[in-house]
Amino acid sequence: MSQGFIAQEVEEAYPGNVYVINDPTPNPVIAVTSPPQNNIVLNTGITEVLRITEDGFYVRGKKVPADEDEAAAVYRAFKQWLVESELRR
Repeated sequence: MSQGFIAQEVEEAYPGNVYVINDPTPNPVIAVTSPPQNNIVLNTGITEVLRITEDGFYVRGKKVPADEDEAAAVYRAFKQWLVESELRR
C-alpha cells in the first residue's frame, strides 16, 4: 500500500509505529442533472457544498441571497470544494 511522504519519513525514524488509515469517505463529486431540475451539485463526500440551480445558488443547503456578496460566497464555496477534492486525490 502506498503511503504519504511524511508517513514514510516517520516510519524510518520510528519503525513499526506508523499506521495508515484508509479514509472511507467517497471522493468529491460533481453531479449534473438534466431538465426539469437543471442542477449542478458539488459534493465532498456525502456533504453538498454548492448547488447551482435556475433559481439561484445554494451553499451547504442554504440559498445565497442575490446581493453584492453573492459572487464572493459562491466563489468561497467553490474554492473550498476544489481544494478538498485535490486533497482527497
